[in-house]
Amino acid sequence: KLQLMNTNLPILPDIKNFQFLTSLIIRSDNGAIGQHLPPELGELKYLSTLELSGIKNLEDLPNDIEYLVGISSLTLQNIPNLSRIPDESFGKLTQLISLNFSDLPNISTIPTTINNFQQLNKFEITKTNITILNLKGLQTIEITNMNSLSSIDVRNNDELLTFNIQNSYYFQTLNIQSNKKLTSVNIVNVSCSSDAIRTIVDNSQLNTIELKNVSGLNIFEINSLVNLKSIVFDNLQNLFNVTIRFSPELQTISFINTSSMKYLDLSGCNLATFPESILKLESLINLVLTSNQLSTLPSTLITDLPNLKVLNLANNNFQGNIFQPALSNIRELYLSKNSLTSLYGIQEYKSLQRLELDYNNILLIPSEIINLSTKLQNLTINYNKLSYIPYEMTNMRSLSSFSATNNPITNDERRNLYRLFSQSPIHFEI
Repeated sequence: KLQLMNTNLPILPDIKNFQFLTSLIIRSDNGAIGQHLPPELGELKYLSTLELSGIKNLEDLPNDIEYLVGISSLTLQNIPNLSRIPDESFGKLTQLISLNFSDLPNISTIPTTINNFQQLNKFEITKTNITILNLKGLQTIEITNMNSLSSIDVRNNDELLTFNIQNSYYFQTLNIQSNKKLTSVNIVNVSCSSDAIRTIVDNSQLNTIELKNVSGLNIFEINSLVNLKSIVFDNLQNLFNVTIRFSPELQTISFINTSSMKYLDLSGCNLATFPESILKLESLINLVLTSNQLSTLPSTLITDLPNLKVLNLANNNFQGNIFQPALSNIRELYLSKNSLTSLYGIQEYKSLQRLELDYNNILLIPSEIINLSTKLQNLTINYNKLSYIPYEMTNMRSLSSFSATNNPITNDERRNLYRLFSQSPIHFEI
């Protein structure tokens, strides 16, 4: 093994005399290495690790790297003038397991022969000027390229516009972070671990994401992609949990053949209309649409989503009466921070166990709420305009918690309500 740290030594043709060298690491050459490495580097036939870092003047790699057929780890890092990696020679390094391109501002393309690397396990690209990263042909019956690729890390590439992965056998982690000009991500015909897509963050211009024929993925979560306009989930049979928060430009979200979907969160996406594709998610149990601009729901919501149990619509623009026809399958309904004024028909919400109505303009609780006696367990209706609470509610058998603070109820009526509810098992706040 040979490590040269903060060295002033050039790399000379005599390097070939280290014929049994297995590891060569050069970090910070202080300008001692010239624009080119000697072709004799290719005679280190036992080399398995090559790291070149902090090489100031190096402009290219020699064609003779094709003879380093045993190399399994290659790192090119902080080489400001490196602009050429010989495509054909590079493609002969078929034993590569780990590949790292970092801080290479003059690299604008990845060698196309990268698809030859059947053993590649870790691939990191950071701070380059690559404009298109297109990994295709990774796993088909005819082309068995990069079958072992399991980790992809793409960060801080200021010129990257498009990121595509197609036909990949299996990967465990994918991180796409801080790529200033990235506009589209396409992942098609791949298999992966259940939470493989770990981070797609701080890509300020990203506006399109497509996931198609991705097997194995269970969970997908993104936050604060402020220019995201369209996202497509097509034929993801294992996907059951999707979270997309704080993407205020979102216009299109499409679900096609995603029959396992059970949890969906689209909070803070500035949605003014209910996305129709959600109605295709027959297995959906929990739907969160908080902090949007919704004012109506589809009339077919419950028939199209027969398994929906939890619906969170807090901080939207719903006005007037609570939804009719009743959402009879819903067990938990969150409607705080809207502009509701009445609860007529509440007795038709026959499955309701939890109801939150804080910060609305509700004037009264209908006495018919007693019909939910065997189901309703928690009710909060703080910060409304109630002046009266039905005494019959003290007899609601399942109700364990009831909060109605900050309503215009007189002191005499408060004392009377405290007296009545103190004789029941209900935890009461007013």
